[in-house]
This record gives sequence, structure tokens and C-alpha cells, in this order.
Amino acid sequence: MKKRITLITFAVLYLSAFPIQAGIRLGVKGGVNLANAALSTSSLRTDNFTGFQVGPIIDISSLTGFGFDAAVLYSESGIRFTDSLRITNYEDKVSTLNIPVNLKYKISLVNILGCYLSAGPYVNFKLNTQDNFSQNKDLILSEWKSKQFGAGMNFGAGFELLKHLQVGVNYQLALTDDYSSDVSYRDWNGNITFPAFKAKTRIWSITATYFF
Repeated sequence: MKKRITLITFAVLYLSAFPIQAGIRLGVKGGVNLANAALSTSSLRTDNFTGFQVGPIIDISSLTGFGFDAAVLYSESGIRFTDSLRITNYEDKVSTLNIPVNLKYKISLVNILGCYLSAGPYVNFKLNTQDNFSQNKDLILSEWKSKQFGAGMNFGAGFELLKHLQVGVNYQLALTDDYSSDVSYRDWNGNITFPAFKAKTRIWSITATYFF
């Protein structure tokens, strides 16, 4: 019984001391996305797709420098590619609700400047998509699938100024397929004109976050 009372007392004291040791901040994060796609075929050529992200963020830090942040971001990215003969051009702009949760380590260099490293998982949910084919739209779209849910990993680094402004670079690595086409299309000679393939999105982001 005494052990239980001692453990409960210790837990209460520890939890009550945590808010004093930890810093909790709310802010707004925004940035520019540069997306590209990793395809399962070499028959298609991909191009970069530019979008943006914006949304609220919470940051929790401790005196040791370790902490984490979590955000709910409206994010626009997409995929753009052409076939090897440049006959079919495809572009798909996707709006998602992106939810990253990152473990973060911060170092204070001087009182007004610091830097950080972060890494962690994310999930996203598709809100809207706008696609455009230059050729064979109806045929290809009948088998083309844009996934409703995605997941992957984030890796980031940056610096913090005056304890209010963070500027950083983030790399988002998709671990699930974002797009897929399960049918190969052939011409009259039996040659594949549009192959079956899967695609995972890779996104580089330059972000700025302001904490209140």
C-alpha cells in the first residue's frame, strides 16, 4: 500500500512539474511545396509540381531540447508526367488535409537564434483533385485511381529567430501509393502506349512558422 501511495505521489508531482519544464506554443505554418513522383515504370517522364501548405501548429519543448510538434495543414501538391513519345500529357492537382507529427530537437545558439532537426510520420486525406489529360482522357481515367488516404515520413531542419519565427526545409517521403493504373494500353501493333504503374509523391517544402 505504501509503495502505491509513493508511486502515485511521485506521478502527481512529476505531471504537475511538467508544464513548468515544458514550453507549449501555438502558431501558424505556411510554405511552398515542390512535388515530384517516384514511378514504378521508366516509360513515363515526370516534372515538378508547385503547390503550397498552410495551417495551425502546436509545438511542445522541454529543457533538454527534445520535444515534438503537430500540425493540421491544408496542402496542395500533384503529379505531372508525359509518356516517352510525349503523346499523352497528364497533370493532377491534389488538395489534402495533411497531419504531420514530428519529434524535434532544438539547440539554442544565442538568445535570439537557434536551430532544430525534426522527423516523424504523417497521414493525409484527399479533399479534392483536378486532373487534365491532353489525349485519351476517357480511356485512361476509366482505370486511373487517385488514393483517398496516404501516409509516410517527414524529415526537416531549420532555424528559429527571436523564439517566434521558424524557417525550415522539409522533405516528405510517401510510403503508400498515391496513384495507380492497373491496365496497360496498346496500339494496333501490340506496343504499349501507356503502361500500368504506381506512383508515390515526394515533396520538398520551404516553410515559415510564426508562434504567438
